[in-house]
Amino acid sequence: MNLTIKITGPAGLWMNSSADIIAHIFADMGYFVTGDNEYQSLIKGWLNWFDLNISDTSMTLQRATDIVIAFNDKNLQNVLPVLKEGWHIIVNKKFSEKIEGLEKFHVHDLDIQDKYDNTYLLGILAKLLGLEKDLILNKIAHVFERKWEEVVKKNQDIVANIYETYKIDASNIYNVERIWASREMYFGNKAVAYGAIESWLGYYSAYPMTPASTILSEIVNSKQVPFLQAEDEISVINSALGASFTGTRSMVGTSGGWFALMTEALSFAVQAEIPVVAVLSQRAGPSTGTPTFHEQGDLNFALNPTFGDFHHVVLCPSSLEETYTMSGQALNLADKYQNPVILLMDKQSSELHGTIAEKKAAEIERGKMLDTPPEDYKRYELTDDGISPRVEVGTVNGDFIATSYEHDEFGATTEEPDMKVKMTEKRFKKLENFFEKEGISGYEIFTALSPNLSPEGRKELPKKMFITMSFTAYNAKEFVKNNPEYGLIIIKFLKPLDKRLVKDIEWVQELIFLESNYSGQLETYLTHELDLHHIDGLTLSRKRKYDLYPFYMEDFEEFKN
Repeated sequence: MNLTIKITGPAGLWMNSSADIIAHIFADMGYFVTGDNEYQSLIKGWLNWFDLNISDTSMTLQRATDIVIAFNDKNLQNVLPVLKEGWHIIVNKKFSEKIEGLEKFHVHDLDIQDKYDNTYLLGILAKLLGLEKDLILNKIAHVFERKWEEVVKKNQDIVANIYETYKIDASNIYNVERIWASREMYFGNKAVAYGAIESWLGYYSAYPMTPASTILSEIVNSKQVPFLQAEDEISVINSALGASFTGTRSMVGTSGGWFALMTEALSFAVQAEIPVVAVLSQRAGPSTGTPTFHEQGDLNFALNPTFGDFHHVVLCPSSLEETYTMSGQALNLADKYQNPVILLMDKQSSELHGTIAEKKAAEIERGKMLDTPPEDYKRYELTDDGISPRVEVGTVNGDFIATSYEHDEFGATTEEPDMKVKMTEKRFKKLENFFEKEGISGYEIFTALSPNLSPEGRKELPKKMFITMSFTAYNAKEFVKNNPEYGLIIIKFLKPLDKRLVKDIEWVQELIFLESNYSGQLETYLTHELDLHHIDGLTLSRKRKYDLYPFYMEDFEEFKN
């Protein structure tokens, strides 16, 4: 089964809670659910919708819609172009009467006179899909459990009455049945928050900025981690560095406009070798731009987030499961390499809702921590790997200076040329041979056949390979499954960049870059770093989206033979 339900209406009229109920019902029945929320920046009103794709095989996102639940006529009119002809509209009768041309659809309208539109319409959907009545009644009780008992009963009575009295042509009922054990619903920022909590996050600071804001709300709701909603992003990053200075694992989260205010403090973190994780969740710019919509325009910013000559880590998760794990992995890497780490998200990966298969927290790795430093403890000791042992504040003999100036091994300010050379080389040495030391790959190669990537196995790779990052991977994987002449490369680490990829693609004839920006930031970066223009027989092509929306399955149609 592959079913897309679109819930649409003005902000403030129960659209998200309705989507939440539907998504959890199908997840409880064992289906894969993918939820994409698109909303305009006005707090109330305007055009908004929540797409739910329900499948028995995988998570995907598509534009074409099977069922629309509409909370007013303006939003219904807006989404009609993507509704499949002959499929279903569920709407209050007072709105359907305002729109012409609905005769080519099955319209399920009801004359609703009270404020419970969402419950009436959910009841019709449930009956249309042949869902068990108790299933939706129990879900309503769960969703509204914090409200008055009379409110819960009122909503349940509405649905029960729909089941008893509302007539639907039997040929239009789907009789959706349970297919598997219940699956858990998550969304991207929740995975960031709880993946970090499971990996000993000790402090979180943020000033709300879409689409990163819900990381803060999830941290707050968890009641497990000290947090600060500071007055601006300068306070946010500096408070996190202060917490990290004491030995506490610290994280901040924001989007591009506020991330710009963090740049000076990030440079200080490099110089003073203070670990910190910054979640940069991209949205459509430049400047304030279109603040609630999707774009991947900050890749260059993440690669070069501050001034000075330095090296750092940038991770980019490509699934909900990976987001959960990478959040903790980012904390590990910040500790181990005593450096800023950027977890690069975007509007889609932060806010996409979906079923999550496994929540695997990263194993805790604190790096070189000393419990009993010597009397002549050198915080910035010159070591073979460039990483100096550190201590928690208050440790006996562990006093040191953390300064923004160049310094010697004790942290004392210096302008001595030889020491400057040694400290610069020390900071860069940390991330040398990063992937070999970590025992990981910075990318994933996915094909329908998943060949062994031995030298001979590489010859069996598809000659055409998509290359992308972030949650575009969901739809790209689905396309590759059904079109085995294509393969897929997913970049997981943008910096350092795993240059072993060059060897793995030496038999590929065409690389097709998929990214959500106009200028091709991923293509430009990888082409330069991997010297792709000089690989014999390799053609580079591209598909770029910058229309505010993520890649849908329909965006891959042009690649079908």
